[in-house]
Amino acid sequence: MTVPFLAGLGSASTAGSVARDVLRETTDPPITARFVVMMFDTSSVASGFATGAISLATDALFGGFTDCTGIEMTQAETKYSEGGNNGAQLRFPTSLTWTNLTLKRGVTRVSQTGWHWLYHFGQGKVRRMDGIVALLDSLFIPHTMWYFKRAFPVKFTGPPLSALNPTVAIETLELAHEGMWLVPSTPTATFP
Repeated sequence: MTVPFLAGLGSASTAGSVARDVLRETTDPPITARFVVMMFDTSSVASGFATGAISLATDALFGGFTDCTGIEMTQAETKYSEGGNNGAQLRFPTSLTWTNLTLKRGVTRVSQTGWHWLYHFGQGKVRRMDGIVALLDSLFIPHTMWYFKRAFPVKFTGPPLSALNPTVAIETLELAHEGMWLVPSTPTATFP
């Protein structure tokens, strides 16, 4: 990849090589190990930033995950066999579906919020949350972000316990949600 404004800088130029390295780091696909998950109460969009900031400061559920899977969208389809056309089926798009998000993290003494969030649903204390999954570049600047809405916990799995396998205790929280969107990277792009 040739960058026009850096092309004139010689290889002996330290500033030029540093600039090229920074540009390469921030434009190439980022390493997937750098990400953060933040959620906030669905009831108020205005309180989202305040709730998110408080959550990051006081609640270990938000941000401290080792794995995040389920960033997936599928276009469902329907097939129609047209009379007299025996050589093909007509196919039509129907609705979009999303898989559940699965978040994993090490078990902590400080917070068991995944367990409590799901348990409160069983007691009728429903609290849905919107959220953002942000993939970060090498400078920890958001590279790509996905927004999901009205999430609620559907499954909590504690760590598998084994006296023969001394590994880190990992708990898993699975979230259902009502849709996920890619957050536009340009200010002029539209966002649902």
